[in-house]
Amino acid sequence: MTSVNGYIQNNHLRPLKYSSKTKSSNQDVYSNIEFDNDGKIASFDISKQISEDQVQMQKKILDKYLYFTDPISQITQYFIYKINSDRNIVDGLNIYELISEVLPSYKFKDNNPTIYQGKADILKLTFPFFQGLHKSEKKNNLQEIKMYNANIKNTNIPVRFDIISKKFNAKLYLKSFEINE
Repeated sequence: MTSVNGYIQNNHLRPLKYSSKTKSSNQDVYSNIEFDNDGKIASFDISKQISEDQVQMQKKILDKYLYFTDPISQITQYFIYKINSDRNIVDGLNIYELISEVLPSYKFKDNNPTIYQGKADILKLTFPFFQGLHKSEKKNNLQEIKMYNANIKNTNIPVRFDIISKKFNAKLYLKSFEINE
């Protein structure tokens, strides 16, 4: 579960608080990050146990890049405003940059895995910069993400994601949705 609170400034979503928690069979993993209005990290709490050397490495990296957003705000910003962030993204374990590229639209036909039929815009996301906060040589396995978005009931809704990584490829499809007004 992920929660983000923040504000909008010049078509950029500016987080003030990012909380993410995932549960696996082995452990609960969480990241709680608070930002000041400029995008600097005000507080940083993660479930991962790190050494004092890793804490110092994290502080050095965060001080070097200074201004951040979170991954959910950036993805949402692509849906709403279709623009790249002017800040690096921090998720608790890594910092990275996402760059978008608009690709030609795609038409979903009647017989497809998503519930949507019709034209969808495609946005390809790539990662020109990636750095682990606690490992200096950490590799990014994600190569690109393609987001297929359709205007449904005057709302830009993702209907398919293609995730291409060095370890796996996946397609995620919209199976249901609800818009509350």
